[in-house]
Amino acid sequence: MEKRNRYRHRIHWLAISRLVLGAVLLLAIGVGFVLVRNQHVIQGDGIRGAEEAITALDQEIELWELRIAAVRDRQELSRRLRWVQSDLKEVDTKKVIEMVPGASGALPVASAY
Repeated sequence: MEKRNRYRHRIHWLAISRLVLGAVLLLAIGVGFVLVRNQHVIQGDGIRGAEEAITALDQEIELWELRIAAVRDRQELSRRLRWVQSDLKEVDTKKVIEMVPGASGALPVASAY
């Protein structure tokens, strides 16, 4: 006995190709979105790395500025020279001549000759 309505609602090749094409388009859009999003994340990581490097350099510059300021202070310089056991002797402040711009030339001048 044969069923008469067996092939009445067949799916045509055109409908199947439309479904496959729609699925491929959705897949392509999804893959494109994921690739673009990954590229944004990679660029964001690069930017964050550059910002962290800038911050580290700023901290290092600040540290060096503090060290320079500390060495410019006479007491701090004296302390550091004693700490590294330098052979340099301390300068007697009574023997230091302070030069003022515009002063007369009557002050003694050291000469290398």
